[in-house]
Amino acid sequence: MAVLYLLLCVGALTTVYPFAVMISTGFKGPTDQNDGKLIPQFWSDDEALFSKYVDDKYAGDVSMIASTRVGGKAGEGMVKAYRDFLIQLPLEHWAAGFRTAPNQVTGKLTKRWQDWTRGRYGRIEDLNRAYIELNSSFQSVAPPSEAWERKGWAPSQDQKWKDWLEFKAELPWEFRIPIREQRMYQEFVRAKFRNRIEGVPAEVRGAAAKFEEIQASPSPLLDEFRRSALPSQFARGTVEQEWAKWGNGPLPILAAERAHVTAYRADVSSEFLSRNFLYILDYIAVNGRALLNTVIFCGLAILGQLVVNPLAAYALSRFPMRSTGRVLLFLLATMAFPAEVAMIPSFLLLKDLGLLNTFAALVLPTLASGYSIFLLKGFFDSQPREVFDSGQVDGAPEWVMMLRLALPLAKPVLGYMALLAFIGAYGAFLYAFLVCQDSRMWTLMVFVYQLQQSAPKAVTMAAVTVAALPSVVVFLLAQRVIMRGIVLPDER
Repeated sequence: MAVLYLLLCVGALTTVYPFAVMISTGFKGPTDQNDGKLIPQFWSDDEALFSKYVDDKYAGDVSMIASTRVGGKAGEGMVKAYRDFLIQLPLEHWAAGFRTAPNQVTGKLTKRWQDWTRGRYGRIEDLNRAYIELNSSFQSVAPPSEAWERKGWAPSQDQKWKDWLEFKAELPWEFRIPIREQRMYQEFVRAKFRNRIEGVPAEVRGAAAKFEEIQASPSPLLDEFRRSALPSQFARGTVEQEWAKWGNGPLPILAAERAHVTAYRADVSSEFLSRNFLYILDYIAVNGRALLNTVIFCGLAILGQLVVNPLAAYALSRFPMRSTGRVLLFLLATMAFPAEVAMIPSFLLLKDLGLLNTFAALVLPTLASGYSIFLLKGFFDSQPREVFDSGQVDGAPEWVMMLRLALPLAKPVLGYMALLAFIGAYGAFLYAFLVCQDSRMWTLMVFVYQLQQSAPKAVTMAAVTVAALPSVVVFLLAQRVIMRGIVLPDER
């Protein structure tokens, strides 16, 4: 017996562990979503948290990250001066950080911009009118792009850009990435020598092993860069030249970022933990019709199962025929075929009836279940005949005996059937997408699948976790119903 319980415990762990990994991955991001660790490393490792923070700030731009790893030995006073320096720096001398990376669907800056525009306009229709855009909700509003480091670039002076400048001026120092001459010079050299570091002249390359380490030392190439590629807003002075009025040495970018993560570790960590799940909740809110469709579908599926199947099972139990055995055999035979086999015939039938993209298309093919009818008939057969005989003597009609006698005694199996109907309807994806291709009739699972096509792994795992929660909660709350519904009738 001990061995049996041990095997059962091991089996339980094999089901719990994948679910735990799925939840854990939902808390991660592009830097650690594939590490396979059950507990995210950044929870306890300060270096891992800092790595995530930097990757998030620079939108995963490896070259930009490598170029900004300067000023790591600066002291607290220099860091404070750097923060004050960034706050007074002209808007065209710095770029906004924490943008959404190309392989991501959300970002810290985007969320802040969306909240700001929502507070400014209130209604998405008013924003679309002001920005001349076609956003479906504030969750789809994206901040404008900037390219101050490109010579000759000029933004369009529309209402969105004016709002952006007002919003940008309010950003705290941690969002501000100074546009340094050294970085622009490195990219100029990279383009000129076609990303081949070995082709860069020794007097320009110096001791650098990669482009991000090249210094803006005096040379004919630097003069050419300043003459032909340096943006005009830096003509009166570069960021480095302005910083020389505040402090000594390179800009303490690395030291400032480390100091910020150390001082606000809890806030930085909690933002990473909640980002994916908050995005999913926003996604569900935007597609609120999907949630409503799912609730209606599940409700109709449960109602249909609890009406059709008990009627059929009661009739087969109370009024047996010579062909009852064959009917049961036919019902059980339907369980031998996968649901996918019936999808195409069901689709063609519903199309001929004109029921596609309706709740009828979702519910009608699943109203009757051969397994449920067979199970219910067994429960009805096991009920004492004396109870029904007494009802007949008292003059009770058949429908009264079914509602007052048979169904109350079969509550455990009815609850079990309702649970199966909920799980089947809530988890339906392929069939729901097949018969309801209009996005206004999509259920939650269809929208989750659509999200998986563009979202990274961590966001996908967060979506699957959120989608699985209702089923898990219902299962935990209905354990007693499940156990009473699957036992044999004479053991109730």
